[in-house]
Amino acid sequence: MAIDIHHPHDSFFRTSLGNLEVAQDLLKAHLAPELVQQIDWDTLQITNKSYVDEKLKHLQTDMVYSCQLNGQDAYIYTLIEQQTKPDPLLAFRILEYDVTMMREHLKQGNKKLPLIANLVLYSGRQTPYPYSVDIYDCFEAPGKAREMMFRRLKLIDLGQLSEEALLQHGSADFLELLLKQGRERTFYEWLERHPEHVLTLFERVYGVSGIVYILSEEDKYSGKAIVDKLKSINPAKEKEIMTAAQTLIKEGEAIGIRRKQEEMAERMLLKGMDVYLIEDLTGLSANEIQQLSDKLGLSNN
Repeated sequence: MAIDIHHPHDSFFRTSLGNLEVAQDLLKAHLAPELVQQIDWDTLQITNKSYVDEKLKHLQTDMVYSCQLNGQDAYIYTLIEQQTKPDPLLAFRILEYDVTMMREHLKQGNKKLPLIANLVLYSGRQTPYPYSVDIYDCFEAPGKAREMMFRRLKLIDLGQLSEEALLQHGSADFLELLLKQGRERTFYEWLERHPEHVLTLFERVYGVSGIVYILSEEDKYSGKAIVDKLKSINPAKEKEIMTAAQTLIKEGEAIGIRRKQEEMAERMLLKGMDVYLIEDLTGLSANEIQQLSDKLGLSNN
């Protein structure tokens, strides 16, 4: 292996830990004993993944290994750290690396997240390491973070709640009611059954935007039919109803223009045209063009 004289620290550790025998001995010496027993060491492989910033390679090296752990896909993320100044948010930085690794794993067609074991070898001057490596201690309120963060996700399935229950939720009632009905992609019969909802909706601060939502989500009836129904129920609010309809028309026109810009940019990207030229001709930002390039699978070419 050629030695990178610009990053001797990185080259030394990559040469060392690029040897699977050395890597196994290191990992077996430092990983939790129960993990060591569960890993199928015959499946240990070096990946080409790295998450350390190029500017920090004189102070840090990372090696990522893939393996099977109890028959499941797993990675072992190993960071060699020689920073003179210890990082109080080291645990968070490792979490960022892990999340990036998980995203890449899913992009490869996998349906579930991989198991990841982390190991940091620190050889900085300040010892013992002065900061906690517990992710919760990276928060301003560690105790509260333990109560709130990384817990079972709170999910409200509106399909399991009755309209009567949702109407007990104060001013958020119609936010939830419209979302619940929006699953059906039609509101016409719902409005006929509940004309009182139209009257109450306009008492909410989001009344007009709620009408826009109804019109945008309706798939079964025409926009005119919905507008006429709304006006027949609440003729006093005809002006607001028409404002909502005009807003939706303008949004639709804007979406059409945006899509044309994106289609033009996609064609230019496929032809290999310069990003700056694409920006100039389409009006899209460099970040938006990059997202289109990712979508087309061109970023790694």
